[in-house]
Amino acid sequence: MGSVYSFFSSSLVNHHKFVETQTRLGLQQTELVQLSSTRWACQLRSVNCVLDNFPAIIECLLGINTPLAVGLTVKLCKFSFVYLLVMFHTLLSLCAGLHLYLQKENIDLARAMVYKNAVTDSLKEKRSDSTAGELHARALAICDANKLVVSDESSKQRRKTKRMVDYVVESTCGAGAGSEATSSSNADDLKQRLLFPCLDRMLAELENRFSDVSEELLCGIQACSPKSEQFLSVPLLSALALHYNIDLKPAEVMVASNFFKRKNETGGDVEDMLAVYKQLDADMFPTLKATVQAALTIPVSSCSCERSFSALRRLHTWLRRTMGQNRLHHLAVMSIEKELLDSISPDIVIDRFANLKVRRHRLVLPK
Repeated sequence: MGSVYSFFSSSLVNHHKFVETQTRLGLQQTELVQLSSTRWACQLRSVNCVLDNFPAIIECLLGINTPLAVGLTVKLCKFSFVYLLVMFHTLLSLCAGLHLYLQKENIDLARAMVYKNAVTDSLKEKRSDSTAGELHARALAICDANKLVVSDESSKQRRKTKRMVDYVVESTCGAGAGSEATSSSNADDLKQRLLFPCLDRMLAELENRFSDVSEELLCGIQACSPKSEQFLSVPLLSALALHYNIDLKPAEVMVASNFFKRKNETGGDVEDMLAVYKQLDADMFPTLKATVQAALTIPVSSCSCERSFSALRRLHTWLRRTMGQNRLHHLAVMSIEKELLDSISPDIVIDRFANLKVRRHRLVLPK
């Protein structure tokens, strides 16, 4: 998909032909989405855009007689490519909501853990024969609609590798495994070689990113949320406090629990962790307030790191390699806090800069 994007975006002639093909086929005029290794949102949007414009892409490539266009046409017309498009559209759609939620500035990590478990369960449900059959049927329908020939090339007999004659191999090796997966149109082969391995990798990555230590911390953060059933649970809060070297007093937690129960009975409901933090007195609940403060700080710092990492590639380009660290830091802060920066009037900044000191120097020619 990256090659297709580069083919139509790097040449105005190819881009105009693509737009004309979209108009002739009655498709909505949309641009292809560039893939990015730092922004996961573009993955799903790129797959959706290729699926929506697949007829226009194929017809446009067939009308361009260049070696690159011919090579792209051969790859796009393979049944395995269509199957991968449908498969990634289904799987990435399940993870899209969690991905966007984890980038929120006001993220509730306790709720994020619940959403992660829901996404994991949904992916496990997709690991079935019915899902594989449905994906295969959708891929066949797309091929039929675009008049693509579906042939099972994996049935061709391959030559045996002479260098492996004296060895016993219990599994496929070399180019054989990859070629069978990319050329086969059999539902069972695609299920075993593409769908199930991809699902297993996604599940393993989700479990790895939310490791046992992280899950313990998330449960501790969940205990700080008044919406949780484990609100002010001493074991969960103790694990969170221990991680940040806070000597949490169980007596403070017990008193705070009764304090919030009385507030709820009198109609003073506490909605979120920030309200809990404001209600806790620093002299009355010093260690508990420090624990809640740590729980509130985690999502802010994590979100700031993610946003700065994503914005750094736009700032530190090859034209700006010589800038100092201070300038790069200030530009990153301005990029991250774009909403706050837009609310500031440029005239005020210019006036304050002009009033700092006199910057006009007289140029006198030597006598």
